[in-house]
Amino acid sequence: MLHDTVEDTLASLEDIEKQFGPGVARLVDGVTKLSRIELQAIRPSRRKIFANSFSRCRKISRVLLVKLADRLHNMRTLHYLKDSDKRRRIARETLEIYAPLAERIGIEKMQDELEDLAFAELFPDARSSIVARLQFPA
Repeated sequence: MLHDTVEDTLASLEDIEKQFGPGVARLVDGVTKLSRIELQAIRPSRRKIFANSFSRCRKISRVLLVKLADRLHNMRTLHYLKDSDKRRRIARETLEIYAPLAERIGIEKMQDELEDLAFAELFPDARSSIVARLQFPA
């Protein structure tokens, strides 16, 4: 619930630590830093570097899990964004960064949902056609 607090409000990391303790503050700080890296990962070459750096980690970071959960929530509510270019950018990032990360750490159900939601945004006609074919086989 606090993952966007530092970015979106006047609260500081110190405020969060005072209210919720150092463990929660470290998680919020990690998610905030991950978001900054995400902004730098615009070019396709950087996306691959970003994804590969996490795949090498032996211990799954709680920060990464929070970030993946945040992205899944963002994708579930993507239709509320009015800016279609922003929706498409978020969907592309999801397919190129977050779904592969979920796959690499073994969260197949999350990967499937991220890919499905992103595909629905980027290729709505193709998705509708696929869903229709799966529901009513010839």
